[in-house]
Amino acid sequence: MQIKLPAAIALLISCSAFAADLQLTRADLLGAWQIDKESMHSDGSNAKEINTVWTFREDGTMEGTSDESSDKHARINQVRAVLNYSIEDGKLVKQAAPGRSKMETCSVVERTGQQMVLKCQTVYFFMTKK
Repeated sequence: MQIKLPAAIALLISCSAFAADLQLTRADLLGAWQIDKESMHSDGSNAKEINTVWTFREDGTMEGTSDESSDKHARINQVRAVLNYSIEDGKLVKQAAPGRSKMETCSVVERTGQQMVLKCQTVYFFMTKK
C-alpha cells in the first residue's frame, strides 16, 4: 500500500491537532476558582460534587480550601492547604501534596468564558472562575 506524500502530511497534521492541549498562562489562572466537581471521566460522568476553592497567587503559591460539605465524615469545619505552582509549556505544574517535593502536571482540556476543565494525572477538575 502506497500513501502519497500530501495525504500523509495531511493525516499527520490532523492527528497532531487532536492531541494539542490548550495553552495556559499565569494571567488565565490568577485569582480564585471554584472546583464544582471532580471526575475520573472527561465528560464529567460519575462526578463527585465538592465545595473547594483554589486561589492562585502571583507569588507562585496556590491556596486550596474545602469546607465540611465536601466530606460529610470530616471532623473539622474547613481544610486549608498552600501549595507551590508554576506554569511550564502552557501547563500547570503544582505540588501534589503539602510538604512534599513531588509535582504533578495538569493540562487544560476545555476552557470557555469563566469555566475550565483541568486534567491532573487521572482526575478532571471542573472549575468556575469566581
